[in-house]
Amino acid sequence: KITANRIKWNEKDSTYTMFNYQKRTVGLNGDILEKAEKRDTVFNFDLEDLTPVVYIAETLTLTELTKFIEKEKARGNGNIDTYLVVLYRKYSLPVTAFILTIIAVSVSSMKRRGGMGVNLAIGIVIAFTFIFFDKIFGTMAEKSSISPFVAVWFPNVVFGILAFYLLRNAKR
Repeated sequence: KITANRIKWNEKDSTYTMFNYQKRTVGLNGDILEKAEKRDTVFNFDLEDLTPVVYIAETLTLTELTKFIEKEKARGNGNIDTYLVVLYRKYSLPVTAFILTIIAVSVSSMKRRGGMGVNLAIGIVIAFTFIFFDKIFGTMAEKSSISPFVAVWFPNVVFGILAFYLLRNAKR
């Protein structure tokens, strides 16, 4: 096991410098502990591999994300569902905005005695419910066996049906 307080990438010679380096080797005759204030080394990974991967996936374009997913599949990464959720959300986001806009228009057109405050409260509750469903199904896709495609699109389908119903019953 190798630990260090800080690690620095040396671009000139493509090495890493570890500060307050400590290496523990477990063996049959006992543990061997090696310590050093500073040590240069080469690791068998890219610099990008040190960045949390979910953040990387969220910042990539669609083509870059697709290539990244293929690369991670070839590596045998077990977090493919997390990246697929990010990919499918990029496609579903415009549909989500459209559905929530239809819901907002439908709810705002309702005439109530209490004024617009009740409509605003209904709209906020529906929006928070959508966000709740979206987060729950996204987490289920990442942590369980549910398909990422189904998990991302299920809230859109449910709230799309709700939007259609509200729009059909809205005051003209």
